[in-house]
This record gives sequence, structure tokens and C-alpha cells, in this order.
Amino acid sequence: MIKNIPSFVKNITIEPAFLLYTATYVIAELTGINLFIQKKCRVNITSEPDLSTPCDEEKQGIVFASEMITYLRFTMLFLCTLYGAIAMCWSDEAGRRRRPLIFLPIIGLILQSVCGCFHSYYWTWDPFYGALCNVICEVISGGIPLMTFASQAYVCDVSEVKSRTMRLGVFSAARTLGDLCGFGSAGFILRRFGFFYTHFICFVLCLVTLILAVSFVKDVSVQVEKKRHFWQQINFLQIFSSFKVVFKKSLGGKRYIVAMLLIIYIMVFFSTQGENSVQYLFLRYKFHWDERDYSSYVIYRYIGVILGSVFCSVVLSKLLKLHDGVIGTLAAFWDTLAAFGYLFASQNWHLYVVPLFDVFHGAVLSVSLSFFSKYYAPDELGRLICVVGVLGLVIPVCYPAYSTIFRETLDFFPSAYFVLSIAINIIVVFLYISTYFLSEKLNQHESTRNE
Repeated sequence: MIKNIPSFVKNITIEPAFLLYTATYVIAELTGINLFIQKKCRVNITSEPDLSTPCDEEKQGIVFASEMITYLRFTMLFLCTLYGAIAMCWSDEAGRRRRPLIFLPIIGLILQSVCGCFHSYYWTWDPFYGALCNVICEVISGGIPLMTFASQAYVCDVSEVKSRTMRLGVFSAARTLGDLCGFGSAGFILRRFGFFYTHFICFVLCLVTLILAVSFVKDVSVQVEKKRHFWQQINFLQIFSSFKVVFKKSLGGKRYIVAMLLIIYIMVFFSTQGENSVQYLFLRYKFHWDERDYSSYVIYRYIGVILGSVFCSVVLSKLLKLHDGVIGTLAAFWDTLAAFGYLFASQNWHLYVVPLFDVFHGAVLSVSLSFFSKYYAPDELGRLICVVGVLGLVIPVCYPAYSTIFRETLDFFPSAYFVLSIAINIIVVFLYISTYFLSEKLNQHESTRNE
């Protein structure tokens, strides 16, 4: 086992930096949401309040935070996704330059943490401007969409086709573990240190993330005949030419599989982002949980999700060698059952039973990405991620969709937004089944033709 440690270390690339970035991003986001709630629900407060005391107007704070999610988060994610699509297109044209696109979001989160410190110290500042500052920092740096796109492309660059599902599964587990660390610690850190020092901790963690990225993310770029500057890539004809690469004629019938997998990826990301955007507000309002209750619950839930992601990538994919379509169908089916559980949960103990059906929550995304990435050459992966980014421009709609349903049903059925997730998951199950049978049919046809 000791002899295998150097080999394991050599295989570490983006995972530690992405894990810490995700954790820091979640801590900063949850702290920001609580900052908005506290500034709106407290009356005549001029300095940071004691969080152990109840709010004067709890519903007013929750409604304001939901509105910020609806409008500002929608704008931010739309622009960042467009930014990420353009950046990935440039990355391929510049010879698979991924490192700058990984460093930039980390720098943006550093600026966001500094902004949070100022808005925590000057308590009388309007929370709207604090939310606006966060959006500006994310938009100019690409935010979490660019970090995700660039990291996924980098993992594909450094992994062989036969091990790509496992490597992307490990990457998905790192992302889930980052969410676990972020959500699991945010409430306790906030209660222990307050808003100002929590944002300062995020600043320090961002610096560590940048060091990890510089240390472990190696340069995988190749020389190109004609280098293109980033601003030259802001050409929508160039962006949409990526669709010709992704849906190239040489794929034949596999183009239908790619199309369905792209739809799956977008739909799952849509529902995941939508649920996460209002989950804390939902639990705070319906079950009267505070930051620490939420953090404890997330630790419990995400441990199962991490185990499920590892089980899918290592046991089902690597050891049992199940088809990606079969793995995706199983994961989407269990996601559907979990959504039903959250919809009808009415007691605290219900919430601790549902995650037992939600263990494959992170597997659907990694399986779909691995599935269709196997059809492309290394110098086409950036174009593939670009197409994912362009199609992903519909994902920001999840913020107004989920938060509007949440606000409109707040007084009589606050969990109603899970109906939307159930509908999406059912469609995903049928799409995965279709990709499996179509893939098997095409493979049999190719085998017969080769004979």
C-alpha cells in the first residue's frame, strides 16, 4: 500500500483546489444569504446582531433573500455561463489552455470575500448593494460555472478514455465533498465568529485554494500555429461553430445519443441548482431550523451522496463495468424517489430518512458527462464544454422558477417546488433508458458491419 502512495499523489490534479474552492464558495454564499436575512428582518439595528436572538420580521427577511436569488442570481449565472462558454471555446483555440480559466474564478472569490468583510463591518449598508457586489465579482471572474467547465475539461485532458468515468466520478465526489464541507461548517463558523470573521476566513481559504491550484494543476496546453487572444474569441459565429464539431457527421447515429445526454446534463443541473437555491430558506421557514441545524443536516445528507458517487464510479463503472446508461438510469430513479420524499416531509425525522434514497444525487451529472465525452478527441473537449455552456444558458431560469414557486406557496405548501424536480427526474429516467438501448443497438450494428 505504501508503494502505491507516490502513484496516487501523481494522479492528484484539480481535485484538492476544486474541493476547497467549492467549500469556500458555499460558505461565502450561505453567509451572504444569512446576511441579507438578518439585515432585513432586524429593526433599527446599527451593528452586527446576536444570531441566537430571534428576528423581528423573519418572513420579510426570507422573502427578500428569495427575491435576490430570483433576480440577481439569475443574472449572475446567465452571464457567467455565457462567459464560460466563450472561455472554453478560446481554450481549445489557444491549445487547451485550462489553467488561466481555473485561476480566474479563485481570484474573483477572493474579491467577493473582501466585499463581504466590508458589508459585514458597515452594518447599515443596504443589503441589496452587498448582493450586487457579489454578482459583479462573480461575473468578471466567471464564478462557479467557469471553474466547473474548466475543471471538467482539465480532468478529461489528463485521463484516458477507459478511466474517464472513474476520474469524473472522483471529481464529482470532490465537488460533493466540497459542498459537504461548506454547508456542514458554514452555520457553525457563522455562529462562532460572526459575519465579518467568517468572510475573512473565506479570504484565507481562497488564498490556500490558489496555492493548491498553482501546485497541482499542471500545464497541459499544446503549441498552436496561430495564438488567439481571448477578446478575439467573442465571436458568436465561432461559438456556434462548436455545434458543428459536437454534432459532426462522423458520429452517425451517436449524434442522437449526444443530444439526449446533453439534455440530461442540462435538466439535472437545472433541478439541482434550483433545489439548492431555496433549500435553506425552505428548511428555515417550514421546520424553523437555524444555521447550525442546517449544517448538521447537510453533513449527514452529503456523506451518503459522496458514498453513492464513489460506489457508482468505482464499483458499478470500474469493477462491474456497467454501461453508463444503466448507471445513469439507476441514479435518476433514486433521485425521483428522494424528490417525492422531500415533497411530503412534514416532520424533522422525515428529512433524515429521505437522504437514504438520495445517495446517487451527484452521479447523474458525472455519468452523462463521461458518456458523451468518450466520443471526442482531446482537442474537441473544450468545444464540447462550450456547447454545454451555451445550452446551459437556460439553467439560470431555475432561480426564478424555483424561488417564485417557493414564494407563491410559502404560506400553504412551501415544499411545492419539488414537484418541478420530480417532473424533470422522470424525464431524465426515460432519456437514460433511451440512450442505453440506442447505444447498444449502434454497437451491435458496428460489430456486425466489422465482421
